[in-house]
Amino acid sequence: PSDVKTFAFDYSYWSHDGFEERPDGVLEPQSASSNYASQKRVFGDLGQGVLNNAFLGYNCSLFAYGQTGAGKSYSMVGYGSNRFIHVAIGIVPITCDELFKTIAENSSNSAQRYEVTFSMLEIYNENVRDLLGDASAKSGLPIRQHPSQGFYVHGLKRVPVGSYREIEQRMEQGTASRTVAATNMNATSSRAHTVVTIVFDQIAGGGGKETKKSSVMNLVDLAGSERADSTGATGDRLKEGANINKSLSALGNVISALADLSTGKKKVMVPYRDSVLTKLLQNALGGNSKTVMIAALSPADINYDETLSTLRYADRAKKIKNQAVVNENPMDKLLRELQMENERLKKVLDSGDLSSAGFPQQQQQTGMSKEDVEKMRKELEEEIRAQLMSNSELMQQSSSDNWEAKVARADLAPVSEAADKKSQIPHLLNLNEDPMLSGVVVHFLESAEILIGRSEEELQPQIRLMGLSISKRHAVIARLTDTEFEIRPAIQGAKTLVNGLPLTGPMELTHKDRIVFGSNHVYVFINPKNRSCNAGLPKRINWEFVQKEIANVKGFATGSAEQAVVQEQILELIPMVTEVNAISDELNKYRSFEVILLPVTRPDGTKGSRCAVQMQDLLSDLEWRWERGKFMNRRFLMLELYQRFQAGDASVHSVAKDADPFWEPPEEVTVGTATLFLQSLAYCLDFEDRLPIVDHRGVVEGHVTAGLTPCDSDGRPLGEDEFVEEPEDLLGRPLRFNVRIESAELLRQRHARGACRVTFALLSRSATTQTLADTAAPKFAFSEKFSLASVQPQHLKLLTQGSVTL
Repeated sequence: PSDVKTFAFDYSYWSHDGFEERPDGVLEPQSASSNYASQKRVFGDLGQGVLNNAFLGYNCSLFAYGQTGAGKSYSMVGYGSNRFIHVAIGIVPITCDELFKTIAENSSNSAQRYEVTFSMLEIYNENVRDLLGDASAKSGLPIRQHPSQGFYVHGLKRVPVGSYREIEQRMEQGTASRTVAATNMNATSSRAHTVVTIVFDQIAGGGGKETKKSSVMNLVDLAGSERADSTGATGDRLKEGANINKSLSALGNVISALADLSTGKKKVMVPYRDSVLTKLLQNALGGNSKTVMIAALSPADINYDETLSTLRYADRAKKIKNQAVVNENPMDKLLRELQMENERLKKVLDSGDLSSAGFPQQQQQTGMSKEDVEKMRKELEEEIRAQLMSNSELMQQSSSDNWEAKVARADLAPVSEAADKKSQIPHLLNLNEDPMLSGVVVHFLESAEILIGRSEEELQPQIRLMGLSISKRHAVIARLTDTEFEIRPAIQGAKTLVNGLPLTGPMELTHKDRIVFGSNHVYVFINPKNRSCNAGLPKRINWEFVQKEIANVKGFATGSAEQAVVQEQILELIPMVTEVNAISDELNKYRSFEVILLPVTRPDGTKGSRCAVQMQDLLSDLEWRWERGKFMNRRFLMLELYQRFQAGDASVHSVAKDADPFWEPPEEVTVGTATLFLQSLAYCLDFEDRLPIVDHRGVVEGHVTAGLTPCDSDGRPLGEDEFVEEPEDLLGRPLRFNVRIESAELLRQRHARGACRVTFALLSRSATTQTLADTAAPKFAFSEKFSLASVQPQHLKLLTQGSVTL
């Protein structure tokens, strides 16, 4: 084709088929001729270089970019059962594993000592969350700027680690923290960036002449790159929340600017300050770092636009030329510089003269109010104190304290204990839409009765859940014997599903039972002491299985292979609709949402269906139907509104209509459809009938009287002598006919204003009656002529077996 796009990169891998799974869960090529690229091969090409450069003292960065589901997280970290049997299958775990293996090899015959610190953070909606820190912290951590260190996260926990196993446990701790936060805050994990930072120090020499070679490794799993327009939301009056995709947009702008600089363009300003992500990764993107970018692609043709966008992104990134240098300095010089800097900053604070730290002189304060001046003074004092604290932390890290003692003080007991208990004690194990976040939250059922509910000052349940539709006292799990358990509602009306069905009273729990608390806390009950369960259950219960079970209970049973796409969309939409219904309740929006299937007629006349979401105003009974893309877009905005509500922002109750994702102006809505069969046209016969108008649920909403009349080129009805005995007699001849819509009778007065539309998909034509108001029995008296220039064999099938939709 003429529009072939060509891209050239250092490596290209195939990973979507041609593999087999080993007993330990690791995927490897099916045969010697397979194109499948294993994680080990990817590490050999990319991760090994990162590791080698770290030992040489270079800063290194590894980014994974691409749309959700293309394999970013799998490439970076790996997921599934592998994580829990200590098989390092992603680039990050393999890099960490190899790092400590090399340290062990070098330590036996070297005077050098090695120190490794680990941190893990998440950026969601421009907020930074420490995944190793206090899980109850509501506000994000601030970003500060150090004169020599650049941007950093103030208060981020950096833990010393002494082995790969400790890093693995810290990653499990961070992933569990991500899961709890995403579930409680109804945040979407695919819209968050995860940054793992490993600082690797090599200290050589002695007798006060030590030299430190330091490498910072940033391993970045970026948010899904899919855009709002790719979901079909371009026609929506509201665009996706500005902050949700701000970091990715800013990253794209930074990469473009750096690519321009590298190709010789002058006067290019690189907008690092435009987002939290680009601030933190300034060095990795355009400074002192050796950087690798993985572009994860989907091979599906439906994702062509996203794939092309990802390739262009990576192509621009490839043009960037960084200037990496070895980070090696004498230890005493580092400490002396930090001490001198701290002494200077203390003097600035003691004297109150902040001009040397950037505070404007009196003559420069013109136009600033007293409040502005005082606010600026406080902010600058806060920055100075943060810088002092950062310098002190750096000095402490660089001190000659015994490193093994620091590692020992980093308490890991709770993390390692949980792994051992899972094989012995009955527990609830979480499930998440994101495979990375499944199976990482464990609630052990060790008490005789376990209360599950929302955490309040006066009540602290044993299993504390937060978020939508969670009651203070939600459910109780009781241990009947050492191997038998039951679950019951703690209060009437608490929303809990067990195996897809509402929990209304006490119910015995069996191994692998699926439990949904509220809108989105999904768990599977694991009973190591009694593993008998339904023989039809899969070996591993996952999120998709639970959603399919709920969909079946709601009547959305799995259909034929042709309906696979619609089925997939239903499974995707059901938990989201449950979620926004709960948000509507909490925010008193008086809106209800449901997944609906709307009929469609294909060009060949066959019938099909498509997924949509219907919103109903509970006060006025008005209805709106949103396409999937529009609903997905609105859901993100609703989540953002809910998160502001959780944070105590009172303004969420006074959002202007044009900014409210729950508000829509009145618009045309389909009452129902009627089917007019075309068989009479195959014999050139006149036909009229009173047809039922059926809505998307199959409920009759009224009747319409309509008909078909064969006609000549002037629209005059044909005479009886034009009748044909066999449809084949029409082959090669023109066919003209009038579609008549005479009248309608509607059952509901609220449908007393409307029109009727007829669509011929085969002719790519539709026609609409005039809109009549103030009547539930409109008299349309409408007629429209349609024509086929020459009847072909494919038309005969439509005429003899097909229909049109009114």
